[in-house]
Amino acid sequence: MAEKLSTKRNPPKWSLWFKGLDEWLLIFQKVSGALLALYLIGHTLVISTALNFGHPTPLTWERIIGLIEGPQVIGNVHFGAIIEYLVALLVAIHGANGVRLILMQYFGLGLPKPERRTYPMVPSPMKKPQVIYKYLIIIVVVIFIALASYVAFIG
Repeated sequence: MAEKLSTKRNPPKWSLWFKGLDEWLLIFQKVSGALLALYLIGHTLVISTALNFGHPTPLTWERIIGLIEGPQVIGNVHFGAIIEYLVALLVAIHGANGVRLILMQYFGLGLPKPERRTYPMVPSPMKKPQVIYKYLIIIVVVIFIALASYVAFIG
């Protein structure tokens, strides 16, 4: 007589999905892309309003841009300059991570050669070339942040 086999399904655990740096970089890539898209829409609306929708006047430009620039926060640095600085940092990180993802996904740079599966399997993002790419991107972004901070606030 044949026995009925029962399989118990376990729900996925979040800790299995968000284990390493690679997963967090992918999440950051998606969130920063959405934030940059929202910034682009807001920037377009502000500049269109400041230009009076195709009929610019100096009074309208000064009023809108002066409102957006805001008060001085640190020395001669305005609130608007800090927002621009943060957007530039977001663009730099998003762009560097995007280059890493394009090199990996479309050109296969840093991916290991196919090999026979042995257990325990090590996912390809955890292998040495990918780890080197991830940390190289982080180092480049940190250098950019240091230089951008110097130019924006000191130099």
